[in-house]
Amino acid sequence: MPTEEDSADSSVPTAVLSQGDESEDTDAAHVAYNTGIPISEVIDHSKDENAEATSLELKQQGNEELVAGHYLKAVKLYSEALEYTPTNAILLANRAQAYIKVENYGLAISDATAAIEHDPSYAKGYYRRASAYFALNKYKAARKDFRKVCQLKPKDRDARAKFAGCEKAVKEEAFSKAIVSEQTEPLSSTYKPDNVAIDSGYDGPNPLAGGPTTNMDEEKALFQPGKLPMEFVMVSCWLAVVSNGWCCSLH
Repeated sequence: MPTEEDSADSSVPTAVLSQGDESEDTDAAHVAYNTGIPISEVIDHSKDENAEATSLELKQQGNEELVAGHYLKAVKLYSEALEYTPTNAILLANRAQAYIKVENYGLAISDATAAIEHDPSYAKGYYRRASAYFALNKYKAARKDFRKVCQLKPKDRDARAKFAGCEKAVKEEAFSKAIVSEQTEPLSSTYKPDNVAIDSGYDGPNPLAGGPTTNMDEEKALFQPGKLPMEFVMVSCWLAVVSNGWCCSLH
């Protein structure tokens, strides 16, 4: 799938969301959803006499900003254009691309999904969503969308290459999960202190006056803040210093 944005002479695909004529409320809802503006603040320009021409002009400006690397400006222009043609799949896919450039993959997926809903045959909608999914390491979802792009554009080498990359990533992920075993798990998740055998002959420092205990609840209670005897703490620290060959003084 080529990365260039759709040219200014592209048609404006739309999709009928409900049977019959759409109401003004439905048009406003389209604008609110596709621009992120609360519906109470929406100024619906879709009924304007020159809505198509204005949208096309704003899209061209957005494309120029996108190519120039001014991604947030492009997002703003595409959003303004969507106020005039709220079901324009090309605009939604282009804005998704701008969001991908600024690593806002969640909004990119939302825009690409909307583009697909408005025009299920528009390959770039699937391509944008797949790219965002891949960036989030959601390889299975990305693979599904790239497969759809390959079906819509069977001669597209870029789409086939991306699909193959997803296939490889999915297999590698599955292989990594398959080789996980107890030997590869971190000690923090496998160590069970309750299973440690306590030597009854131990005569070193112990926080309990009666010596080692097998009552784990009693021992855990000692390690609450302020519960350990100071003498035990100091002796333990001293033994740690001596056993490591350090030279220091305790005060």
